[in-house]
Amino acid sequence: MKDEFKAITQEWIKKAQSDYGFANASFEEFDDFYSQMCVLCHDAGEKYLKGFIASHGIKPDRTHDLLNLLNICLTLDPKSKNLSKLKPSCTTLNNYYIPLKYPSHFPNMTKEQAHKALKSANIIGKTIVDNLKL
Repeated sequence: MKDEFKAITQEWIKKAQSDYGFANASFEEFDDFYSQMCVLCHDAGEKYLKGFIASHGIKPDRTHDLLNLLNICLTLDPKSKNLSKLKPSCTTLNNYYIPLKYPSHFPNMTKEQAHKALKSANIIGKTIVDNLKL
């Protein structure tokens, strides 16, 4: 990664880690708010992927579709280790985002679904950070 892209990449990653950290702390603290945790996990995954895109000097698209963002990452660096294995995690988090974000759909999520969202966000985060070598 070029030095000129390092600061913005680190910003994306820091914001992603903050979203994930809050969702994880909430999971440990509360027996409710699972829908909000799932949304935060999606937000973290989105920011991790956008950080990877930014590390290549490209302004990320204004999209919330993690599979679209993952495809951009794969196009930018097809040899990056384990990026292609992120598809299941991106799919899981995509399935939570739209129904949970808008009031007309807002279903209740279970503790198990929140746990799956946390695992998915964690996998995305670790893979992206490992690839970036920050």
